[in-house]
Amino acid sequence: MVSMTTSIKHCIERATHYREEILQEVSKQKTADNSDRSRVATAFISMGAGDFKAILTEIGNGNNGPALKLFRFLYEDVINALWIQSFAKDELINELLHGKDGQVPGTMASRAKDLDTIFVPPPTVQPAETLFVDIQGKLWKAACSYAHGGSLAINRELAGHDEQSLYEVIRTSTNLFVLLMNGMYELHHDHKQNDVLRGLANSFFAEKW
Repeated sequence: MVSMTTSIKHCIERATHYREEILQEVSKQKTADNSDRSRVATAFISMGAGDFKAILTEIGNGNNGPALKLFRFLYEDVINALWIQSFAKDELINELLHGKDGQVPGTMASRAKDLDTIFVPPPTVQPAETLFVDIQGKLWKAACSYAHGGSLAINRELAGHDEQSLYEVIRTSTNLFVLLMNGMYELHHDHKQNDVLRGLANSFFAEKW
């Protein structure tokens, strides 16, 4: 366990603020019906929210290694959730929910590329900050190393995790959660925006930590 800097503590507080505000707004909305597609969506939203909370909790407790491993799970849950809701046919939904070994087809890279054809960043930010392909290009290799105990994970565990790395994980995790919740709402409501969720998203992207 390592001591947490004032800057990282502030980042955790702001990320937690956005998580709580978003979940509070979502709780007011009818986001699920009885369809299999909505049940799969509900499961992914729950997993994504849990991943994000766990990342913030582990960093807050000084357990940075586990938090960095969890980042890969969050990224995968966000990409898979949005891809399934956007592109999966009913047969795949049925297999995922009712089959014994349902799997999402393709690769994370291909699904990220697909999502970039329908999701665009808010006007308050540069595209490189939010497009899924860019997020994958910047962080996927490192996330895999941490998740599988690769050389990056081993050396960071011995040397300690620098403040910039922790900042990137917190900021990008918040980014992914904001995109997940806005995207899932809009996909479920025929692309109609939720003004509160979109306002929180714009506030986050414009806010400099």
